[in-house]
Amino acid sequence: MPVDPLRAWLRSIRGVAASVAGAGLAKAPSFEPLFISTGHWLRRRSRLLGTLYWFAQDDLLKRLRGTGHQFRRLPVAGTEILVDITDATGRMHYFYDEPYEPELAAAVRDALRPGDVFLDIGANVGFFSILAARLVGDSGRVVAFEPHPQAAARLEEAVAVNGLSDRIGLVQAAVGRAAGTTRLFMTDDSVLSTTDPARSPLAGEYTFARHVDVPQITLGGWLDVHPELSRRVRAIKIDVEGTEAEVVEGALASLRTCGDAVILCETVAGGVADRMLRAAGYDVSALDVRRGDFGNYRYARH
Repeated sequence: MPVDPLRAWLRSIRGVAASVAGAGLAKAPSFEPLFISTGHWLRRRSRLLGTLYWFAQDDLLKRLRGTGHQFRRLPVAGTEILVDITDATGRMHYFYDEPYEPELAAAVRDALRPGDVFLDIGANVGFFSILAARLVGDSGRVVAFEPHPQAAARLEEAVAVNGLSDRIGLVQAAVGRAAGTTRLFMTDDSVLSTTDPARSPLAGEYTFARHVDVPQITLGGWLDVHPELSRRVRAIKIDVEGTEAEVVEGALASLRTCGDAVILCETVAGGVADRMLRAAGYDVSALDVRRGDFGNYRYARH
């Protein structure tokens, strides 16, 4: 079927306009606030113009990615951090004023005080690790567990840009029910990587075409060999795209060493991880529920 000439012409115009806007902003970032306010104005008036705003962002972000200039200061749960706007965790916040998982960010904020320890299991590019590191201060500690090689590299870059290398440690490994080696399946977005594509919340929407073998540890094993930190753990975030039950199973025997630490887990109400935590003496409250009973939940001991 031949392409509608008008549609093809509009796509061409859109591409040229997006490229001009992206190139200009890359050279003169001081114009980004004007670009964003104009983009909001365009979105309110036309879907077509709103689409142009999106593609202009795309062009800009492609130019910024990997340059070290892709970080912008944004307020997250009342704390300012430098966020990578080329990642989904920062893009929607920066360009659309739609913060990433605000309920979970607020729960992290409410759980932590200076001197505390935060464990970020499935840290991806470090959004919540950076927030937590600001909250726990110089005397606190954040441990980020991330097996995805590229995500781990971007996390380390974000840590350095935020000046937090002294309080965030990276464990480049998957977390599961047993130590050893596992296979990590990946899409184009590192946040969706999983060790079991069949149980991914987005299994029907993405193809996990690539994989890599990565080390795997248990959370319980890590806690057992770090008693000086485990006693100070006040919050554990688990976001592992469908395999949270294995993380919980590998940790249950050692969670008592964390005292009254809250667990912030992306899971399904009534699922295996949820039932295990309830049976272990945790009360549950929903932070956000996005698909049926799937979302982020807060678990706290009775």
